[in-house]
Amino acid sequence: MGRALGRFALAAVTCIACGRSGQNRPPEAIASPPSVSVASGSGPGPQAAIPTQPAAAGAAPAEAAPGAATPGAPLAAADDHEIGAAKAFGNLTVLAVTSKSQEDIGPITSLEDALAKKTATVHEIGAGDGDGAAGGGAQVNSLVIENHGSVPLYVLAGTIVKGGRQDRQIGDDFIVGANQTVPVDAFCVEHGRWTTNRDGVATAGQFGVVGVLTDSHVRAAGQYQRSQGEVWSKVAEVNAANKKEASSGTLMATVGSEDIVRERAALAEKVQGYLKSVAPSESVVGFAYAVDGNVRSVRWFANHKVFELFRSTLVNTAAMDAITANAVTVASGKPAAPSPPVAPASVSKFVKDIQDSKLQEERSTPALNVNDVRQSGAGYGSSTMLKAPSAHPAAKPKAVSSDFTHL
Repeated sequence: MGRALGRFALAAVTCIACGRSGQNRPPEAIASPPSVSVASGSGPGPQAAIPTQPAAAGAAPAEAAPGAATPGAPLAAADDHEIGAAKAFGNLTVLAVTSKSQEDIGPITSLEDALAKKTATVHEIGAGDGDGAAGGGAQVNSLVIENHGSVPLYVLAGTIVKGGRQDRQIGDDFIVGANQTVPVDAFCVEHGRWTTNRDGVATAGQFGVVGVLTDSHVRAAGQYQRSQGEVWSKVAEVNAANKKEASSGTLMATVGSEDIVRERAALAEKVQGYLKSVAPSESVVGFAYAVDGNVRSVRWFANHKVFELFRSTLVNTAAMDAITANAVTVASGKPAAPSPPVAPASVSKFVKDIQDSKLQEERSTPALNVNDVRQSGAGYGSSTMLKAPSAHPAAKPKAVSSDFTHL
């Protein structure tokens, strides 16, 4: 479709049960050979180089123990990002993304940190204590983030916020300015509740944040397909695959289950060890991952410091995707088998196919950022950019993040 300017509008809907039809997750990952370079993304403007040590050439072999360093080759150009060698952890394969050219976007924090420090709140639109169909004016597909702090906060699409009248996922990337209050797009991931009482506890329309993003299928259904019905369908698939149930159908039945939390933490710890071992550490700005041999997600940030804000959350998300895919395999009765290798070149091609596709939308949020959205036959992509400051309207926006996810 042609370029659509302005914020993607979503009509408020009441939360009702919908069809659960859907498809099983495709299988996906394991180890691979040398690293390759990819274009840095669609964010405009030159990037200010931050001096770092050149990355060492070569890569650790696929069978190296979890946590072994796999440094990549030097970048071909200052504005390129490198996809490093793959490291396998069962059905999950992780490839570090490094860069020697990093953008200083100024101070920024995460929503999780801001909530912990009580410098931010997330609540329903028209939040109050009243329940019922009207819900005191609350809306399913919109929430409000208030940043009371002196630093902008960054919230990623797929962020799970728990509480309110329903658990939700944030529908886009948003960068909320210091002392700014903005409405943000959201999608319900709990279709059976519309009350401020959650598990016997009053929420007063307020939300906390969960340290894992939604499953990549669930996130794509909201962020890119903009379909509440499809979000519910994918949530039901995740819960069914993991054999978890809740009367309200919330995704938290899986995400918050004690056995899943333990399994996710164990896998995430191995992945964290690997990412921390990549040298030089300051060059790591993101990572790609594949599940059962298929590239599932690639994400990098303007610089290492911004990546560090979200490293734990993104690693937990990758681990959760792998756990769910494994549950699907087990349920199908298929025997466990080694996943096919995932080469850095395959990840690079996946990214390039999306980068080269036509711009579908330019979503100018009510916050500080604009999100460019693309889609190819391989998957979806978005680049998050800071808007030019009002005092300097001619200045070029700064690229903050590039995100790519499978169809």
